[in-house]
Amino acid sequence: MAGERVKPALEVCGLTKSFGTHWVLDGIDLVVLRGSVTAILGPSGGGKTTLLRIIAGFEVPDAGTVMIDGSTVASPSENVPPERRRVGVVPQEGALFPHLDVAGNVGFGLPRNSERNDRIDHVLDLVGLPGVRRMRPHQLSGGQQHRVALARALAPRPSIVVLDEPFASLDAGLRAQVRDEVLAALEGANTTALIVTHDQQEALSVADQVAVLLDGRIAQCADPVTLYEAPASLDLATFVGEAIVLDGEVEGETVRCGLGILDLRDSSGLPGAGRVRVVVRPEQIEIPSAGRAVAGTVLSRVFYGHDGLVRIDLGDGSIVTARVQAGRLPEPGATVALCVRGPVSAFVDSRSS
Repeated sequence: MAGERVKPALEVCGLTKSFGTHWVLDGIDLVVLRGSVTAILGPSGGGKTTLLRIIAGFEVPDAGTVMIDGSTVASPSENVPPERRRVGVVPQEGALFPHLDVAGNVGFGLPRNSERNDRIDHVLDLVGLPGVRRMRPHQLSGGQQHRVALARALAPRPSIVVLDEPFASLDAGLRAQVRDEVLAALEGANTTALIVTHDQQEALSVADQVAVLLDGRIAQCADPVTLYEAPASLDLATFVGEAIVLDGEVEGETVRCGLGILDLRDSSGLPGAGRVRVVVRPEQIEIPSAGRAVAGTVLSRVFYGHDGLVRIDLGDGSIVTARVQAGRLPEPGATVALCVRGPVSAFVDSRSS
């Protein structure tokens, strides 16, 4: 109904988990709205899979709670079995049963009743694989195997589907295709999804919100644009996407650095004057340019086809990287004019404290 508040499909509150003396999760709070896609982004070994396993019911938290559709399914004193949580799981490698055909894999968790075959056909249609019921996993391509794994997860009508690095084993070209197909299937099923990944581009391109897990904590949870353009900390700025970090001096609503006097995206939390660390994205740097420009010398360039990266020495000890369109890449040794498009982020320089 229009105007009706969307309810959470998943609520995680104060979740902690340790293995021996090693703390993996430390006070995780997360809300996933029904029908949305949330990406859990973090470095390898950062606790993403542990969080997924607790949500799915394969691990018990030391503290905190997990609620699915408003019901508590996990706490230190309560652990609803995985099969009763209505959580569909798509593991990294798909994990299809090789001795079963596609229909047997998809229908594995379904009751054997008159609706079973219709449900299998429905979810296979949903993932774009009609007519493969009798094929075995080894007869399918890698992308098809991933879609069968998703169909299996969707078959019992789960409240939420969790996907653990679902596209990591695919090559780059196939990964984008399968990712689009999986997202279309999730949208078609109106299913809430939680995707665990260490691939930043993947997280930013597929999710309604991205929760960055660093050092066992959610460092920031926001929509992809906010996360990239307005990171909450310097660590986040350097983790998500490419970042140029320069020393700077705050001057009211602007900051002075090696790239000139730049507008600040947000000056709240910064001193009216003082040392800061300035974050500029490579695509913000324009060359050649006019206006408030500084000069630099091209050190090297890397061509990627549609664009390229150019390393430039500003002459003050700072080296920056600019992302430049194909056909406009300057030669090494050339002197270029640089300016920055749009506001930048800055953070208090902890080295001065």
